[in-house]
Amino acid sequence: MTSDRTRDSTLKPETIALDDGRRVLVREVCKEDGELEKRLFESLSPESRRDRFLGGNSKVTDKLVELLTDNDHEIHEALIAIAAPDTEPKAVGVANYACDSSGRSCECAVVVADDWQHHGLGTRLMSRLTEMAERRGLDEIYSIDSAENHGVHRMAKSLGFACRADPHDYTLLTYSKYLHPDYLVSKEAANRVHRRH
Repeated sequence: MTSDRTRDSTLKPETIALDDGRRVLVREVCKEDGELEKRLFESLSPESRRDRFLGGNSKVTDKLVELLTDNDHEIHEALIAIAAPDTEPKAVGVANYACDSSGRSCECAVVVADDWQHHGLGTRLMSRLTEMAERRGLDEIYSIDSAENHGVHRMAKSLGFACRADPHDYTLLTYSKYLHPDYLVSKEAANRVHRRH
């Protein structure tokens, strides 16, 4: 059963114009988008794949596609940007988050087709995904990215994400954004209690 909070966090399909004039349809991902997402990931350059999967296994398996399209609106939320949706639909961007074990924070990621990058699509997708996480009542949204991914750094900064280095791996950065003003206070208080024990 879908909760009121989940329904409030959904996104109605909308057509947006990018800064080069091209238009895309942005909507929530559904199971039927598997082939669209698979073609998007298979079309990525090695650099874009490395950035999306942090240099790990970027093989586009059926299991990976199933995972990325399992948009249950509770633990996992995902958006897709589609060019030419009424004629020859092509996925040109995907953004998603998955809640961590606490159920209060979520890790996010975004990927944009190489020939659609640098026109504001990734920023628009992440902005909408962050709004959905906030409406759902989550406390924090964060991503872990390569320190060499300068595009994500610029995007995160423009969206108000804070950046911190990973103390255990200097090649990684964590970008995070608190989604309501009381969360930082409560988190710091919890950390103080934890340090005393």
